[in-house]
Amino acid sequence: MIRYLTLVEVLSLHSQIIEQSGGALGVRDLGALESALAQPRMAFGGY
Repeated sequence: MIRYLTLVEVLSLHSQIIEQSGGALGVRDLGALESALAQPRMAFGGY
């Protein structure tokens, strides 16, 4: 069974990476991130 990352998991990973390597916290476009996370779950023609 395939397990996809959730929005919460991605945001947590982002925070951890920023903590370790520096950079800006926050997400510029939360809707775009949610859309990107949903893409792998989409099916074409029932597959």
